[in-house]
Amino acid sequence: MRICVIGSGAVGITHVDTIAKTPGYELAGIADPAPATGEVAARYGTRPYADYRDLIEAEKPRGAVIAAPNALHLPIGRDFLEAGIPILVEKPVANTVAEGMELAAISEATGVPVLVGHHRRHHPAIRKARELIAAGALGRLANVSITYDLMKPADYFDAAWRRQAGVGGPLLINAIHEIDLLRFTVGTVTEVMALSSSGIRGFEVEDTAAVILRFDNGALATLALSDTACGPWSWDLGSGDVPRFPRHDVVSHMFAGTEAGLTLPRLELWRHQGSRAWTTPMAPEAVDYVERDPFLAQLEHFAAVIDGREAPVIDAREASLNLAVMQAIETSIRSGEKVPVMEP
Repeated sequence: MRICVIGSGAVGITHVDTIAKTPGYELAGIADPAPATGEVAARYGTRPYADYRDLIEAEKPRGAVIAAPNALHLPIGRDFLEAGIPILVEKPVANTVAEGMELAAISEATGVPVLVGHHRRHHPAIRKARELIAAGALGRLANVSITYDLMKPADYFDAAWRRQAGVGGPLLINAIHEIDLLRFTVGTVTEVMALSSSGIRGFEVEDTAAVILRFDNGALATLALSDTACGPWSWDLGSGDVPRFPRHDVVSHMFAGTEAGLTLPRLELWRHQGSRAWTTPMAPEAVDYVERDPFLAQLEHFAAVIDGREAPVIDAREASLNLAVMQAIETSIRSGEKVPVMEP
């Protein structure tokens, strides 16, 4: 199956590498106006294009991965969908809820599917956590705590859009994954409160934020994140998802219910060794699952979506609900108040 990639940045290269090394797939070109695109294409034995529209005409791929900056997801996605080419568009699906819903409408009008690159939905540990929570293994879920700390190097911000309000910042770039993970494992977010700070980097976008989320089942979650903090406590540095990040044996997600607790990415169930009381010791129990590269699983799912064998596990409409939560978070930061999540 011939699949092209639009965007030769870090995430684009992850997709390029996954396609190139997987039997049964062929990299049908890379499109990016960046000068280094030719070098990347040569390294993977494919053709470079400065304009993705030239790639559509010349290569006629079966599918396309869109890993361009967020603001370009809608216009690029529209051109591929109108050409009849299914797309895997990186998260967030678009810059705004309205743009995400517009992409969903184009997909529905053309009958050409959109899969959104929330790759964690394909991670076996997260899928197992979802099963355990749904099955009541934790009892009634009360509280979720998420930490996302890492240090992005200065040259990461050479790309101006990463410093631009409404496009960059760890909330939109990184926390969107956490929002999707919470919606996937816990349920519907109904209300948020949030604070942010740009006191360290001094950019117009935040470098640090704290968010409280309320769910329709009564559970609460806290998310504390920073891209200017020295600490390994994040999914990216604890899961081993992406080879360019060193893997650390840490916990970044903690789910606490009335019967047990659960950690991620180290998938452990914590239970009291006797009565459920704070004076009774607790012990962890490792939960068995088969490790698998979530990007490979996502690629195989995308192929099934292209062939019409499976529906997207998360399409543009579903992914726009993540942006609705993000929109509420941004409103809360500006107002200093609790904000309800308004679904589109």
